[in-house]
Amino acid sequence: MSLIDLSNVKTYPLAQRRNLVHLDSLLDPASPPPAFDSPELDAVVERIVAARRAGHPVIWMMGGHVIKSGLSRILIDLMRRGIVTHIAGNGAVSIHDFELALIGETSEDVAASLEDGTFGMADETGRLMNQAIKEGARDGIGYGAGIGRFIAEHAALFPFREVSVFFQAHELRIPATVHSTIGTDIIHQHPSVDFSALGMASGLDFRRFAASVSHLDDGVFLNFGSAVTGPEVFLKALTIVRNLGYNVKRITTANFDLISLGADYHSKTGYDDPTYYYRPRKNIINRPTSLGGHGYHITGDHVVTIPNLHHRVLSALDTGEIPAAAALPPAEPHPVLAALMARHPALAALAPDLMRAFNELRRCLTTGGTLFLCGNGGSMSDALHISGELLKSYARRRPLDEDLRARLAQQPNGEQLARNLEPGLRAVVLGTNSVLSSAVANDMPDRDMNLAQELLALARPGDVLLGISTSGNARNVNYAAQVARARNVPVIALTGQDGGALAALADIAIRVPTQRTDRAQELHILCYHALCEMLEVTFFGGSETADGE
Repeated sequence: MSLIDLSNVKTYPLAQRRNLVHLDSLLDPASPPPAFDSPELDAVVERIVAARRAGHPVIWMMGGHVIKSGLSRILIDLMRRGIVTHIAGNGAVSIHDFELALIGETSEDVAASLEDGTFGMADETGRLMNQAIKEGARDGIGYGAGIGRFIAEHAALFPFREVSVFFQAHELRIPATVHSTIGTDIIHQHPSVDFSALGMASGLDFRRFAASVSHLDDGVFLNFGSAVTGPEVFLKALTIVRNLGYNVKRITTANFDLISLGADYHSKTGYDDPTYYYRPRKNIINRPTSLGGHGYHITGDHVVTIPNLHHRVLSALDTGEIPAAAALPPAEPHPVLAALMARHPALAALAPDLMRAFNELRRCLTTGGTLFLCGNGGSMSDALHISGELLKSYARRRPLDEDLRARLAQQPNGEQLARNLEPGLRAVVLGTNSVLSSAVANDMPDRDMNLAQELLALARPGDVLLGISTSGNARNVNYAAQVARARNVPVIALTGQDGGALAALADIAIRVPTQRTDRAQELHILCYHALCEMLEVTFFGGSETADGE
């Protein structure tokens, strides 16, 4: 049987389409919510506030109805306040969000378009979104991040981008993932669709979503109106991370839906047992919390439940605001940091920035990113020192995964490999390629471009740059930091007390309390040893080796 040729599908300009949702439909976060009495919602709010104050994640999964109901601004406000730490949705979410940013309208009136086969055939939506998805797959950033970056990079095309959840996630550096089912979305009908790119981009997003779920212990997962995609994706991601050994047991889950699970369930669905037949009940409320935590089901229209959730969370926080996600320390000091501060009280003021740096590095390495390091002279030695601590064991033994050990053992020298090798964390020191450095020095008209050129070629969104400079004014390090910012790569700076230009370029600046070069380098060692140990504990656990500190 032959295949349908989508390249011949006829499209029409988006401007010709009638839409049901407009910008004036979007609800104002400052408006008081409708009356809604729900003890379950109050309990969920308590757990959200406790989770964020303790530095644990709040993952928000949704179906397209949330965006169509005009709730974008309320969700964006929760993102800006650091309350929601990961956004996830099905393909419909991305389409409605994209169209709101593009034309200020969405949700096609399908009544007149089904009969003549024009439903979903608006050109710009499919053409531009498929382009963004292809670029997201090509650059390894995935579907959701590809959409957010595309909107950010083409500002003239998107006059209403401030109401886009994916654009705001890009700006705030909050993970935003799309979990697409092939054939379900109008952009799959478009002549420009590339199913391999679509599958790759959505697959990358599933891995990124699973990385967020791996940190969900004592956190909260919320599902709004996604009856199939959300429950299935969440349960499978949770299964994967538990299979990999992550401790994710004490979790709060909540399903928000129009369907009640009360006495009238049978009349609405034809099923007698909501515990079994209702997918969100099984995959969000019952199964994930069987090892600990608690699941809730909250019934009501999203235009009622979500504004009430927003209002009650802000009221519970008193000030209505908490620090951004990356700035939140854990409820208890990290044991490694606490030990460092006990040994060196003069570094106590650095604890918040060290914790922020650790969180950023953990995010990067958990999601398959690479840590790039750079410096000059003694600071380059420090960069190499850090890479050495990350690429093999630092203070703890790092056992090989049994599956990898078995695969190594099948090689000709497998027993020796399996006996000696140990897992590491991805760390690359810029400037060690002398061939590249000499070529840059010879070929480029301006000096000190070697680190920037190397980073430009190698870095991808999701990576991190750690620049080390006691003065903060090393030109080549600062050029590299500027390239990182242009590539949406977070910058961590390790500097002296003044910070210099590097601290101003950095997302996180760790300024040790001295400006004298040798003394600053002594303190730098203490700081990055703590970061290396914190990462090692996080990824490998275990006990200290005999020669450990």
